[in-house]
Amino acid sequence: MTSASPRALIYMTGRNCERYVRAAIESVAAQTHPATQLLFVDDCSDDGTAAAAQAALLAHLPGRHGFVRNPQRWGKARNAHVHLRAALDSGDFVAILDADDQLIRPTVLAEMAREYAAGHDVVWTNFVTDTGHAGSSGPLDPRQSPRTQGWRTSHFFSFRAELFANVPAAYLQDDAGQWFAAACDRAIALPVLDQTRRYKFLPVHALRYTTGNPNSHHNRDPHGSAFSSREQSACAEQIQARAPLPCTRPALDDSGAAEAMPEPRASVGHAAAAWSQAAASLLAQRCPALVGLMMDDGDAALPVAQAWRLWHWLQATSRPPRVLELGAGPLAAPVQAMTQALGGVGVSVASDAARVQALQRRLAGAGLAADARHAPAVEASLGGHAGRIPALSTLAAEAGRFDVLLVSAAHVGASPIDAVLALPAAVGRLDAAGFRVCVWAPGDPALRSGLARVWGELAPALSFDDAALGGNALCAQPRAGT
Repeated sequence: MTSASPRALIYMTGRNCERYVRAAIESVAAQTHPATQLLFVDDCSDDGTAAAAQAALLAHLPGRHGFVRNPQRWGKARNAHVHLRAALDSGDFVAILDADDQLIRPTVLAEMAREYAAGHDVVWTNFVTDTGHAGSSGPLDPRQSPRTQGWRTSHFFSFRAELFANVPAAYLQDDAGQWFAAACDRAIALPVLDQTRRYKFLPVHALRYTTGNPNSHHNRDPHGSAFSSREQSACAEQIQARAPLPCTRPALDDSGAAEAMPEPRASVGHAAAAWSQAAASLLAQRCPALVGLMMDDGDAALPVAQAWRLWHWLQATSRPPRVLELGAGPLAAPVQAMTQALGGVGVSVASDAARVQALQRRLAGAGLAADARHAPAVEASLGGHAGRIPALSTLAAEAGRFDVLLVSAAHVGASPIDAVLALPAAVGRLDAAGFRVCVWAPGDPALRSGLARVWGELAPALSFDDAALGGNALCAQPRAGT
């Protein structure tokens, strides 16, 4: 790739996007970067998408486009494996743009090209929705695996073409060997991100993401959560669980030179172990009390990857976290340790007195000022479900407001479904200026999606991530601007 003018290849796919596709193509044509090619794949639309796309391509990008129309519906992942892979020579970097979205920053491809010329391998931006809400994309830490940091590179995402050429077909297929039908952006991005630490996040809103397309996955599933259908969540779990591809391109230092890498490892398993070892070392430095807690737990200790995800999740805001944990569950002790290391306050409340006493002993043994309180269980109901939940009326006013609610689904009530009662029970204790909720429910995606559905009906202003913290938790927070 030449540093003077890296070529951009826009990969655009669409099915039944007739009302959006012209504006999408025009937004590419409006880009100031001259070395731009667009590959359009019509995925067997049964409306006027193909004709509208061809007319717009000929009118606005003559000689700078390719067009493919599938005779059968393939899906974005298979289209990428076949059509994008065949066109990789047309660009030095690839940028993914859906046919129902639009670029709203005419200079963004030129800005991306400069970053590729400077040596970066993956570049992405933030976005806004068609309803005016700001997106949640953000930077990644090049010192740790991208798979431990949450999904922060969604929507307008670009990568060096040669990295996608290295992605095996199996990474675009589900556990049954079928091409992923949903969460395809994640299926494409994660194996690309695995290979390099030369990331660049451009903190600009370059894309308008269309949430109202009736053909989108999240709008076709009445039981989905926020912008994810149940199919998307299920596919995302499988994608996230794949072993990462080996990282062969270390991060760049401030001078633009590559940082030293460990000696090459013989397997992906060794690479993952190296990242876990690095994360454990950093956690031990930043939260020393966590070491003793994890050692005491033996084989039941929280995995390093999960601890690292929690550590970063707690730091999502600039202020020290104030955490209310319900159930005295398995995350109570490590979260209290992390919260105190971050200068925050943590309180655990449970109706099981024995669990509360055990938590107090654990925290005291680690040298932490434990705040674990027993509260009797009280009857409550929501959405046709009646159950029991700790009585938060026992929390005195001096406890103040919390900006994080952590719920242990297995221990908060008589059964995990009682977790649905936690948010309405605690809402009066949460900071109205902004709060986040995390329901720890590993191995129970049905419970997580059910909670998102019920809470989404109760509080439409909430957005949900049903595959958070490595697919073990449901996280929720008010949408931006609400």
